[in-house]
Amino acid sequence: MKEGKKYGLIVIGGGMTGLSTALTWALNHDLNKEPVLLIEKEPKTGGYVTSYEREGFLFDTCQMIPNLSEILDYLGIEIDLKKFKGNYMRIFVVNPKTDEVKVLELPSGVETFKKQLMEKYPNNANEIEKFLDYSRAMYLELYNLKIEPSVSDIFKTLIKCPKIVKNAGKTFKEYFDKFGITEHEVIEIFNVFAEFSALPSEQVSAIVPISAMNSLLDGAFRPTKGFNEFSRKIEERLESLGGELLLNTKVVKILVEEGKITGVKLENGDEIYSDYIVTTVDPKLALVQMVGLDIIQELDKKYAKKVEKVKMSCSSMNLSIGVDDDIDLEALGLDCGYNVITTGGDSYDRLFDAYEKGDIGFNNDRFHVGVICPSLTTGGKPNLTVRITPVPLGNWVDLRENDIEEYKKEKVKWAEFFIDKVEKYLIPDLRKHIKVLDISTPATYARYSGSPTGSVYDMAPYTNNFGRTRLKMRTPIEGLFQPKFVHGVFGCLLAGMQVNDMILNGKIMDGNARYKP
Repeated sequence: MKEGKKYGLIVIGGGMTGLSTALTWALNHDLNKEPVLLIEKEPKTGGYVTSYEREGFLFDTCQMIPNLSEILDYLGIEIDLKKFKGNYMRIFVVNPKTDEVKVLELPSGVETFKKQLMEKYPNNANEIEKFLDYSRAMYLELYNLKIEPSVSDIFKTLIKCPKIVKNAGKTFKEYFDKFGITEHEVIEIFNVFAEFSALPSEQVSAIVPISAMNSLLDGAFRPTKGFNEFSRKIEERLESLGGELLLNTKVVKILVEEGKITGVKLENGDEIYSDYIVTTVDPKLALVQMVGLDIIQELDKKYAKKVEKVKMSCSSMNLSIGVDDDIDLEALGLDCGYNVITTGGDSYDRLFDAYEKGDIGFNNDRFHVGVICPSLTTGGKPNLTVRITPVPLGNWVDLRENDIEEYKKEKVKWAEFFIDKVEKYLIPDLRKHIKVLDISTPATYARYSGSPTGSVYDMAPYTNNFGRTRLKMRTPIEGLFQPKFVHGVFGCLLAGMQVNDMILNGKIMDGNARYKP
């Protein structure tokens, strides 16, 4: 970065959305005339999609991705991925009163998945087929949506996307219930897709679980060298084209004059100038703290009100566990994309009720835990990731800042609780094999991302907070954009392409919500 230099684009935040935004700009501009600068407050890029090391163990912070080949081809990224060809997910439904466990296995492939369910649950075979076929058709309609539809586009949407239009305001539960599926195990399976969004089925917008289900059935993958490789490859590609990175640098203010972007102010007082800024951090951080709600209110009161009311996803706890070589993780079936241990039924709904009150709702009668084994893909020392949502921010930050001993005690208490569930229902004698235990809390996520709530995904896809009702990417401030799609690597990479498409008047995606090569 040269002092006094003006950039064509400044990107705030070096996660997947920020990297995709900067790289897409670089692919579509002469950087000698319109250079791009990505600013990240951490010492490396990747955000929540990365890996880190503890005592020789490599831990991934992301778990599973769908088929990204078309987007990666566009970005010019080559990365070695492992595809899960057998079961990409297993669900362990627990009866805590009897300790009975029912294991539900979900195979990869849309047709394989459908065939297995129909054969296993013949009483609901017709209903299952109708649900999956209708949902697949609705998922494919996404290719016909526009990001900023004109009046004529809206009329075309009514014709080309009838299923999306019909179900846009429905929760997943409302949508699912109309198909008349009564088998409890089948209901459990599809509810897990809803819970991937970190919202219960009775609150999440229907299209989100439908998209997650179809994209993962098309192919579930992990990078064979860890998720750190993902950000590194994009970063290298960006720099090879002349893009610039500014790491370990915090933006404290987005500069606005007469309703237009002029640049950013850094924590050290330096100012960097540009006519375009894309912020990929939490909108409460970017638009309330960095811009100032008063500035937005002067330009667009409705948008300012939406900023105030926007709901971010919940926070999480994450256990990264390094184990010794005496445990055979592959023999335990852990070489799959995801394992879910749950008390089933309405467990996640009730856990979310507690979360919305600021409480942790997990207890011995109600829990929902994800378990992943990255090392069976990436090699290296054997390790596990235990991921828990929803967990509220609560007093985690206050404890970490004002009573570190109590903070550590609370961390360990909850880690022991969740390890107990994994040991009891999935990995016998896990504790005696643990060599390293690294615990992340909502305070960790709040510190790392800067999100005031410790959000681990993005704007939460409630029906009144998603799709047509989400916070728009184009802000009232000329030149300032806030690209948001939905959480996950696919959504983040696509959002970076979308925002460039908006700036370039449809040059990349012709104004479409989904990329068509």
